[in-house]
Amino acid sequence: MSNFSSSEGEEKPSQLNAAAPPCAPALRLGCILVAFLVPLKLSFTYIILIPLILIWAASSSWRYGFLMGFPAEKSVTVPLAFLLLSTTLSAVTGIDPGQSISPLLSLLFFSLTILIFRDYGSCYFVPLALVTGQALASAHTVLSSALPNYIPQIFLGSVTESGQLALSLVVCLGLTWQKFSSGRATMPPATPRIAVACGALAVIMLSSLGFHADINIDAATLSLLWIGAGLLMAILLTTAKPRTVDARGLLTFSVLYLPLLTSALLLNLKRGPWLGVTVGAGVFFLVFARKFLAIILTATLFVAATVPPIRERLAVSYDHFTISGGRSTIWRIGGELISQYPLGIGYHNSGIMRQFSLEIPPELKHFHNNLINIAAESGILTAAIFCWFIYAIIRVCLKRPHVALYVAIGCAIISWQVAGLVEYNFGDSEVMIIVWILLGLVLGNLRREGAHPSTASK
Repeated sequence: MSNFSSSEGEEKPSQLNAAAPPCAPALRLGCILVAFLVPLKLSFTYIILIPLILIWAASSSWRYGFLMGFPAEKSVTVPLAFLLLSTTLSAVTGIDPGQSISPLLSLLFFSLTILIFRDYGSCYFVPLALVTGQALASAHTVLSSALPNYIPQIFLGSVTESGQLALSLVVCLGLTWQKFSSGRATMPPATPRIAVACGALAVIMLSSLGFHADINIDAATLSLLWIGAGLLMAILLTTAKPRTVDARGLLTFSVLYLPLLTSALLLNLKRGPWLGVTVGAGVFFLVFARKFLAIILTATLFVAATVPPIRERLAVSYDHFTISGGRSTIWRIGGELISQYPLGIGYHNSGIMRQFSLEIPPELKHFHNNLINIAAESGILTAAIFCWFIYAIIRVCLKRPHVALYVAIGCAIISWQVAGLVEYNFGDSEVMIIVWILLGLVLGNLRREGAHPSTASK
Protein backbone atom coordinates (compact mmCIF):
# COMPACT_ATOMS: atom_id res chain seq x y z
CA MET A 1 0.00 0.00 0.00
CA SER A 2 0.95 3.63 -0.28
CA ASN A 3 3.00 5.15 2.51
CA PHE A 4 0.04 7.41 3.16
CA SER A 5 -1.90 4.49 4.50
CA SER A 6 0.46 3.54 7.30
CA SER A 7 -1.87 2.86 10.22
CA GLU A 8 0.82 2.78 12.86
CA GLY A 9 2.50 5.94 11.72
CA GLU A 10 5.70 4.06 10.91
CA GLU A 11 7.31 4.67 7.55
CA LYS A 12 10.20 2.86 6.03
CA PRO A 13 12.96 5.07 4.59
CA SER A 14 12.34 5.62 0.92
CA GLN A 15 14.77 4.02 -1.50
CA LEU A 16 14.68 7.34 -3.33
CA ASN A 17 16.72 8.76 -0.48
CA ALA A 18 19.20 5.89 -0.35
CA ALA A 19 21.99 8.45 -0.85
CA ALA A 20 20.40 11.00 1.47
CA PRO A 21 22.72 13.72 2.76
CA PRO A 22 23.97 13.67 6.36
CA CYS A 23 21.51 16.45 7.21
CA ALA A 24 18.51 14.25 6.30
CA PRO A 25 17.53 13.43 9.93
CA ALA A 26 17.58 17.14 10.80
CA LEU A 27 15.44 17.90 7.75
CA ARG A 28 12.90 15.24 8.71
CA LEU A 29 12.71 16.52 12.28
CA GLY A 30 12.49 20.10 11.00
CA CYS A 31 9.48 19.20 8.84
CA ILE A 32 7.65 17.87 11.90
CA LEU A 33 8.52 20.97 13.95
CA VAL A 34 7.36 23.35 11.22
CA ALA A 35 4.04 21.51 10.90
CA PHE A 36 3.52 21.70 14.66
CA LEU A 37 4.46 25.38 14.97
CA VAL A 38 2.62 26.92 12.01
CA PRO A 39 -0.81 26.93 13.76
CA LEU A 40 0.76 28.54 16.82
CA LYS A 41 3.13 31.35 15.84
CA LEU A 42 4.50 32.44 12.46
CA SER A 43 7.71 33.83 13.96
CA PHE A 44 8.52 30.49 15.61
CA THR A 45 7.73 28.73 12.33
CA TYR A 46 10.17 30.95 10.43
CA ILE A 47 12.92 30.25 12.97
CA ILE A 48 12.78 26.60 11.88
CA LEU A 49 11.58 26.90 8.28
CA ILE A 50 14.07 29.44 6.93
CA PRO A 51 17.17 27.49 8.04
CA LEU A 52 15.44 24.33 6.84
CA ILE A 53 15.08 25.75 3.34
CA LEU A 54 18.69 26.95 3.34
CA ILE A 55 20.00 23.58 4.54
CA TRP A 56 17.91 21.79 1.95
CA ALA A 57 19.18 24.13 -0.79
CA ALA A 58 22.78 23.54 0.28
CA SER A 59 22.34 19.77 0.15
CA SER A 60 22.07 17.60 -2.92
CA SER A 61 18.28 17.97 -2.85
CA TRP A 62 18.35 21.11 -4.98
CA ARG A 63 18.82 18.92 -8.06
CA TYR A 64 15.24 17.70 -7.81
CA GLY A 65 13.39 20.80 -8.95
CA PHE A 66 9.73 21.48 -9.65
CA LEU A 67 9.74 19.94 -13.12
CA MET A 68 11.94 16.95 -12.34
CA GLY A 69 11.13 13.57 -10.89
CA PHE A 70 8.46 11.08 -11.86
CA PRO A 71 5.82 11.93 -14.49
CA ALA A 72 2.97 11.77 -11.97
CA GLU A 73 4.45 14.74 -10.11
CA LYS A 74 4.37 16.91 -13.20
CA SER A 75 0.58 16.93 -13.29
CA VAL A 76 0.82 19.22 -10.25
CA THR A 77 4.25 20.83 -10.53
CA VAL A 78 3.79 22.07 -14.10
CA PRO A 79 0.72 24.24 -13.34
CA LEU A 80 2.41 25.40 -10.12
CA ALA A 81 5.54 26.43 -12.04
CA PHE A 82 3.43 28.31 -14.59
CA LEU A 83 1.50 29.98 -11.75
CA LEU A 84 4.69 31.26 -10.10
CA LEU A 85 6.14 32.33 -13.46
CA SER A 86 3.00 34.20 -14.49
CA THR A 87 2.80 35.89 -11.09
CA THR A 88 6.44 36.96 -11.42
CA LEU A 89 5.94 38.41 -14.90
CA SER A 90 2.87 40.37 -13.85
CA ALA A 91 4.74 41.70 -10.82
CA VAL A 92 7.60 43.17 -12.84
CA THR A 93 5.22 44.65 -15.44
CA GLY A 94 2.63 45.98 -12.98
CA ILE A 95 1.87 49.54 -12.02
CA ASP A 96 4.31 49.52 -9.08
CA PRO A 97 6.97 46.77 -9.39
CA GLY A 98 8.75 48.07 -6.29
CA GLN A 99 5.71 47.25 -4.21
CA SER A 100 5.70 43.70 -5.59
CA ILE A 101 9.32 42.66 -5.22
CA SER A 102 9.50 41.87 -1.51
CA PRO A 103 6.22 39.86 -1.27
CA LEU A 104 7.05 38.12 -4.56
CA LEU A 105 10.45 37.00 -3.29
CA SER A 106 8.76 35.78 -0.12
CA LEU A 107 6.23 33.78 -2.17
CA LEU A 108 8.95 32.19 -4.30
CA PHE A 109 11.23 31.46 -1.35
CA PHE A 110 8.62 29.84 0.85
CA SER A 111 7.16 27.84 -2.03
CA LEU A 112 10.36 25.78 -1.69
CA THR A 113 8.65 24.37 1.40
CA ILE A 114 6.91 22.03 -1.06
CA LEU A 115 10.16 20.39 -2.10
CA ILE A 116 11.43 19.96 1.46
CA PHE A 117 8.25 18.19 2.52
CA ARG A 118 8.22 16.19 -0.70
CA ASP A 119 11.69 14.83 0.04
CA TYR A 120 11.67 14.63 3.85
CA GLY A 121 8.11 15.02 5.12
CA SER A 122 6.67 12.02 6.97
CA CYS A 123 3.27 11.06 5.56
CA TYR A 124 2.02 10.35 9.08
CA PHE A 125 4.00 12.39 11.60
CA VAL A 126 3.77 15.68 9.67
CA PRO A 127 -0.08 15.67 9.49
CA LEU A 128 -0.16 14.46 13.09
CA ALA A 129 2.12 17.34 14.16
CA LEU A 130 -0.04 19.79 12.20
CA VAL A 131 -3.31 18.77 13.85
CA THR A 132 -1.61 18.55 17.26
CA GLY A 133 -0.43 22.15 16.98
CA GLN A 134 -3.86 23.14 15.70
CA ALA A 135 -5.52 21.36 18.63
CA LEU A 136 -3.32 23.28 21.06
CA ALA A 137 -4.27 26.57 19.40
CA SER A 138 -7.93 25.51 19.40
CA ALA A 139 -7.83 24.72 23.12
CA HIS A 140 -6.55 28.24 23.69
CA THR A 141 -9.42 29.60 21.57
CA VAL A 142 -11.99 27.71 23.62
CA LEU A 143 -10.49 28.91 26.92
CA SER A 144 -10.11 32.52 25.77
CA SER A 145 -13.74 32.51 24.59
CA ALA A 146 -14.86 31.18 27.96
CA LEU A 147 -12.60 33.49 29.99
CA PRO A 148 -11.92 36.52 27.76
CA ASN A 149 -10.68 38.68 30.62
CA TYR A 150 -8.20 36.12 31.93
CA ILE A 151 -6.67 34.35 28.91
CA PRO A 152 -4.30 36.55 26.84
CA GLN A 153 -4.07 36.29 23.07
CA ILE A 154 -0.81 34.41 22.51
CA PHE A 155 -1.42 32.53 19.26
CA LEU A 156 -2.82 33.57 15.87
CA GLY A 157 -5.93 35.73 15.46
CA SER A 158 -9.36 34.34 14.68
CA VAL A 159 -9.22 35.17 10.96
CA THR A 160 -5.95 33.34 10.34
CA GLU A 161 -6.82 30.48 12.69
CA SER A 162 -10.12 29.91 10.88
CA GLY A 163 -8.30 29.92 7.56
CA GLN A 164 -5.95 27.25 8.86
CA LEU A 165 -8.83 25.25 10.33
CA ALA A 166 -10.43 25.11 6.88
CA LEU A 167 -7.45 22.93 5.94
CA SER A 168 -6.34 21.18 9.12
CA LEU A 169 -9.80 20.12 10.30
CA VAL A 170 -10.38 18.18 7.08
CA VAL A 171 -6.89 16.69 7.33
CA CYS A 172 -7.74 15.61 10.89
CA LEU A 173 -10.87 13.97 9.54
CA GLY A 174 -8.68 12.02 7.13
CA LEU A 175 -6.39 10.86 9.93
CA THR A 176 -9.43 9.77 11.94
CA TRP A 177 -10.89 7.79 9.06
CA GLN A 178 -7.49 6.26 8.34
CA LYS A 179 -7.37 4.89 11.89
CA PHE A 180 -10.91 3.57 11.54
CA SER A 181 -10.36 1.89 8.16
CA SER A 182 -7.04 0.29 9.13
CA GLY A 183 -8.32 -1.05 12.46
CA ARG A 184 -11.97 -1.83 11.85
CA ALA A 185 -11.24 -5.56 11.53
CA THR A 186 -9.56 -5.74 14.94
CA MET A 187 -11.57 -3.32 17.09
CA PRO A 188 -14.94 -4.14 18.72
CA PRO A 189 -17.95 -3.16 16.55
CA ALA A 190 -19.13 -0.70 19.21
CA THR A 191 -15.88 1.30 19.25
CA PRO A 192 -16.58 3.44 16.15
CA ARG A 193 -20.11 4.22 17.35
CA ILE A 194 -18.78 5.19 20.78
CA ALA A 195 -16.15 7.38 19.12
CA VAL A 196 -18.85 9.25 17.19
CA ALA A 197 -21.09 9.65 20.24
CA CYS A 198 -18.28 10.85 22.51
CA GLY A 199 -16.98 13.18 19.80
CA ALA A 200 -20.40 14.79 19.45
CA LEU A 201 -20.65 15.19 23.24
CA ALA A 202 -17.18 16.75 23.34
CA VAL A 203 -18.11 19.29 20.64
CA ILE A 204 -21.25 20.26 22.57
CA MET A 205 -19.33 20.59 25.83
CA LEU A 206 -16.48 22.67 24.38
CA SER A 207 -18.74 24.90 22.29
CA SER A 208 -21.12 25.51 25.20
CA LEU A 209 -18.12 26.54 27.29
CA GLY A 210 -17.03 29.09 24.71
CA PHE A 211 -20.55 30.35 23.98
CA HIS A 212 -21.79 30.25 27.59
CA ALA A 213 -22.17 34.03 27.79
CA ASP A 214 -24.38 34.06 24.67
CA ILE A 215 -26.71 31.11 25.25
CA ASN A 216 -28.26 32.19 28.57
CA ILE A 217 -27.13 29.24 30.65
CA ASP A 218 -26.10 30.03 34.21
CA ALA A 219 -22.84 28.68 35.59
CA ALA A 220 -24.49 26.15 37.90
CA THR A 221 -26.62 24.61 35.15
CA LEU A 222 -23.69 24.54 32.75
CA SER A 223 -21.54 22.83 35.39
CA LEU A 224 -24.18 20.16 35.96
CA LEU A 225 -24.49 19.56 32.22
CA TRP A 226 -20.73 19.26 31.95
CA ILE A 227 -20.55 16.79 34.83
CA GLY A 228 -23.34 14.69 33.34
CA ALA A 229 -21.81 14.70 29.86
CA GLY A 230 -18.38 13.92 31.31
CA LEU A 231 -19.69 10.93 33.25
CA LEU A 232 -21.54 9.64 30.18
CA MET A 233 -18.39 9.95 28.09
CA ALA A 234 -16.35 8.14 30.74
CA ILE A 235 -18.83 5.25 30.81
CA LEU A 236 -18.91 5.01 27.03
CA LEU A 237 -15.12 5.14 26.70
CA THR A 238 -14.79 2.39 29.32
CA THR A 239 -17.02 0.12 27.24
CA ALA A 240 -15.10 0.93 24.04
CA LYS A 241 -12.16 -1.29 25.09
CA PRO A 242 -9.51 0.34 22.87
CA ARG A 243 -6.94 -2.44 23.05
CA THR A 244 -5.25 -1.80 19.69
CA VAL A 245 -3.19 1.15 18.49
CA ASP A 246 -5.76 1.92 15.80
CA ALA A 247 -8.66 1.90 18.27
CA ARG A 248 -6.81 4.23 20.64
CA GLY A 249 -5.90 6.47 17.73
CA LEU A 250 -9.52 6.56 16.54
CA LEU A 251 -10.75 7.58 19.97
CA THR A 252 -8.01 10.19 20.38
CA PHE A 253 -8.82 11.89 17.09
CA SER A 254 -12.59 11.55 17.55
CA VAL A 255 -12.88 12.61 21.18
CA LEU A 256 -10.03 15.13 21.49
CA TYR A 257 -8.65 16.50 18.23
CA LEU A 258 -11.77 16.82 16.07
CA PRO A 259 -13.92 18.34 18.86
CA LEU A 260 -11.25 20.94 19.70
CA LEU A 261 -10.80 21.96 16.06
CA THR A 262 -14.55 21.99 15.39
CA SER A 263 -15.29 24.05 18.50
CA ALA A 264 -12.61 26.61 17.62
CA LEU A 265 -14.02 26.88 14.10
CA LEU A 266 -17.49 27.58 15.50
CA LEU A 267 -16.28 30.01 18.16
CA ASN A 268 -14.29 32.12 15.69
CA LEU A 269 -17.54 32.99 13.85
CA LYS A 270 -16.01 33.08 10.36
CA ARG A 271 -18.55 32.20 7.70
CA GLY A 272 -16.18 31.40 4.83
CA PRO A 273 -14.32 28.64 6.70
CA TRP A 274 -17.68 27.29 7.97
CA LEU A 275 -18.83 26.84 4.40
CA GLY A 276 -15.45 25.52 3.30
CA VAL A 277 -15.26 22.81 5.96
CA THR A 278 -18.89 21.81 5.37
CA VAL A 279 -18.26 21.33 1.65
CA GLY A 280 -14.85 19.69 2.14
CA ALA A 281 -16.18 17.25 4.74
CA GLY A 282 -19.21 16.59 2.55
CA VAL A 283 -17.00 15.60 -0.40
CA PHE A 284 -14.89 13.41 1.92
CA PHE A 285 -17.93 11.51 3.14
CA LEU A 286 -19.28 11.35 -0.40
CA VAL A 287 -16.21 9.25 -1.18
CA PHE A 288 -16.10 7.10 1.96
CA ALA A 289 -19.48 7.05 3.73
CA ARG A 290 -22.43 8.68 2.04
CA LYS A 291 -24.72 7.91 4.96
CA PHE A 292 -22.83 10.55 6.97
CA LEU A 293 -23.89 13.28 4.51
CA ALA A 294 -27.38 13.41 6.02
CA ILE A 295 -25.87 13.59 9.51
CA ILE A 296 -23.59 16.48 8.50
CA LEU A 297 -26.44 18.38 6.88
CA THR A 298 -28.73 17.84 9.87
CA ALA A 299 -26.05 18.84 12.37
CA THR A 300 -25.15 21.94 10.34
CA LEU A 301 -28.75 23.10 10.11
CA PHE A 302 -29.34 22.38 13.80
CA VAL A 303 -26.30 24.41 14.89
CA ALA A 304 -27.17 27.27 12.52
CA ALA A 305 -30.72 27.43 13.87
CA THR A 306 -30.15 26.93 17.59
CA VAL A 307 -26.85 28.59 18.59
CA PRO A 308 -27.60 32.32 18.94
CA PRO A 309 -24.17 33.76 17.95
CA ILE A 310 -23.98 31.53 14.89
CA ARG A 311 -27.59 32.19 13.90
CA GLU A 312 -27.10 35.94 14.23
CA ARG A 313 -23.83 35.82 12.30
CA LEU A 314 -25.51 34.05 9.41
CA ALA A 315 -28.58 36.32 9.54
CA VAL A 316 -26.53 39.48 8.88
CA SER A 317 -24.50 37.99 6.02
CA TYR A 318 -26.33 39.90 3.30
CA ASP A 319 -26.16 43.16 5.22
CA HIS A 320 -22.42 42.74 5.68
CA PHE A 321 -22.05 41.99 1.98
CA THR A 322 -23.87 45.14 0.86
CA ILE A 323 -22.67 47.50 3.59
CA SER A 324 -20.71 50.58 2.54
CA GLY A 325 -17.15 49.44 1.85
CA GLY A 326 -18.19 45.78 2.04
CA ARG A 327 -17.53 42.94 -0.35
CA SER A 328 -20.04 44.16 -2.94
CA THR A 329 -18.05 47.40 -3.27
CA ILE A 330 -14.67 45.66 -3.17
CA TRP A 331 -15.66 43.08 -5.77
CA ARG A 332 -17.08 45.77 -8.06
CA ILE A 333 -13.77 47.63 -7.92
CA GLY A 334 -11.94 44.37 -8.56
CA GLY A 335 -14.03 43.79 -11.68
CA GLU A 336 -13.23 47.30 -12.91
CA LEU A 337 -9.51 46.78 -12.38
CA ILE A 338 -9.60 43.44 -14.20
CA SER A 339 -11.30 45.05 -17.20
CA GLN A 340 -8.83 47.96 -17.24
CA TYR A 341 -5.72 45.88 -16.53
CA PRO A 342 -6.26 42.38 -17.96
CA LEU A 343 -2.55 41.63 -17.42
CA GLY A 344 -2.82 42.68 -13.77
CA ILE A 345 -1.77 45.65 -11.67
CA GLY A 346 1.07 43.65 -10.11
CA TYR A 347 1.41 41.19 -7.26
CA HIS A 348 0.53 42.68 -3.84
CA ASN A 349 -0.69 45.96 -5.38
CA SER A 350 -4.37 45.53 -4.50
CA GLY A 351 -4.12 48.31 -1.93
CA ILE A 352 -4.81 50.62 -4.87
CA MET A 353 -8.53 49.83 -4.50
CA ARG A 354 -8.92 52.65 -1.97
CA GLN A 355 -8.20 55.11 -4.77
CA PHE A 356 -11.45 54.01 -6.41
CA SER A 357 -13.69 54.39 -3.35
CA LEU A 358 -13.18 56.19 -0.05
CA GLU A 359 -15.85 53.89 1.42
CA ILE A 360 -13.24 51.17 1.75
CA PRO A 361 -11.54 51.14 5.17
CA PRO A 362 -7.77 51.84 5.04
CA GLU A 363 -6.93 48.45 6.59
CA LEU A 364 -8.53 46.54 3.69
CA LYS A 365 -5.83 45.89 1.10
CA HIS A 366 -7.16 42.90 -0.79
CA PHE A 367 -10.39 41.83 -2.50
CA HIS A 368 -11.68 39.13 -0.12
CA ASN A 369 -11.84 36.61 -2.96
CA ASN A 370 -8.99 34.50 -4.30
CA LEU A 371 -9.90 34.59 -7.97
CA ILE A 372 -10.75 38.30 -8.06
CA ASN A 373 -7.58 39.17 -6.16
CA ILE A 374 -5.35 37.02 -8.38
CA ALA A 375 -6.98 38.26 -11.59
CA ALA A 376 -6.74 41.89 -10.50
CA GLU A 377 -3.14 41.68 -9.34
CA SER A 378 -1.61 39.11 -11.68
CA GLY A 379 -3.97 39.06 -14.64
CA ILE A 380 -6.73 36.93 -16.10
CA LEU A 381 -4.25 34.37 -17.46
CA THR A 382 -2.74 33.86 -14.00
CA ALA A 383 -6.21 33.36 -12.53
CA ALA A 384 -6.88 30.69 -15.16
CA ILE A 385 -3.56 29.00 -14.34
CA PHE A 386 -4.48 29.12 -10.65
CA CYS A 387 -7.73 27.27 -11.43
CA TRP A 388 -5.70 24.70 -13.39
CA PHE A 389 -3.35 24.30 -10.41
CA ILE A 390 -6.21 23.77 -7.91
CA TYR A 391 -7.93 21.32 -10.25
CA ALA A 392 -4.69 19.37 -10.67
CA ILE A 393 -4.23 18.94 -6.90
CA ILE A 394 -7.83 17.88 -6.30
CA ARG A 395 -7.81 15.50 -9.25
CA VAL A 396 -4.61 13.73 -8.22
CA CYS A 397 -5.86 13.34 -4.63
CA LEU A 398 -9.36 12.14 -5.40
CA LYS A 399 -8.05 9.64 -7.96
CA ARG A 400 -6.65 7.63 -5.02
CA PRO A 401 -9.74 6.84 -2.92
CA HIS A 402 -7.99 3.85 -1.33
CA VAL A 403 -6.00 6.23 0.90
CA ALA A 404 -8.08 8.32 3.30
CA LEU A 405 -5.42 10.93 4.03
CA TYR A 406 -4.81 11.50 0.33
CA VAL A 407 -8.51 12.17 -0.25
CA ALA A 408 -8.61 14.35 2.87
CA ILE A 409 -5.85 16.58 1.48
CA GLY A 410 -7.81 17.00 -1.73
CA CYS A 411 -10.93 17.82 0.29
CA ALA A 412 -8.89 20.26 2.41
CA ILE A 413 -7.90 22.07 -0.80
CA ILE A 414 -11.59 22.21 -1.74
CA SER A 415 -12.39 23.61 1.71
CA TRP A 416 -9.59 26.18 1.36
CA GLN A 417 -10.91 27.40 -1.98
CA VAL A 418 -14.58 27.44 -0.95
CA ALA A 419 -13.58 29.62 2.01
CA GLY A 420 -11.56 31.66 -0.50
CA LEU A 421 -14.77 32.69 -2.24
CA VAL A 422 -15.25 35.32 0.47
CA GLU A 423 -11.67 35.87 1.68
CA TYR A 424 -8.18 36.12 0.21
CA ASN A 425 -6.58 33.14 1.94
CA PHE A 426 -4.06 32.70 -0.90
CA GLY A 427 -2.37 35.80 0.51
CA ASP A 428 -2.23 34.61 4.14
CA SER A 429 1.29 33.32 4.88
CA GLU A 430 0.17 31.13 7.80
CA VAL A 431 -2.41 29.45 5.58
CA MET A 432 -0.13 29.12 2.55
CA ILE A 433 2.60 27.35 4.52
CA ILE A 434 0.06 24.64 5.38
CA VAL A 435 -0.91 24.43 1.70
CA TRP A 436 2.76 24.05 0.70
CA ILE A 437 3.23 21.37 3.39
CA LEU A 438 0.24 19.35 2.20
CA LEU A 439 1.24 19.71 -1.42
CA GLY A 440 4.75 18.50 -0.58
CA LEU A 441 3.30 15.39 1.08
CA VAL A 442 1.21 14.69 -2.00
CA LEU A 443 4.21 15.04 -4.31
CA GLY A 444 6.30 12.83 -2.04
CA ASN A 445 3.69 10.10 -2.21
CA LEU A 446 3.46 10.43 -5.98
CA ARG A 447 7.22 10.03 -6.14
CA ARG A 448 7.12 6.86 -4.05
CA GLU A 449 4.32 5.49 -6.20
CA GLY A 450 6.39 6.23 -9.29
CA ALA A 451 9.40 4.49 -7.81
CA HIS A 452 7.41 1.42 -6.73
CA PRO A 453 4.40 1.18 -9.08
CA SER A 454 3.71 -2.46 -8.23
CA THR A 455 3.15 -1.65 -4.54
CA ALA A 456 1.75 1.87 -4.81
CA SER A 457 -1.81 0.79 -4.25
CA LYS A 458 -3.67 -2.44 -3.75
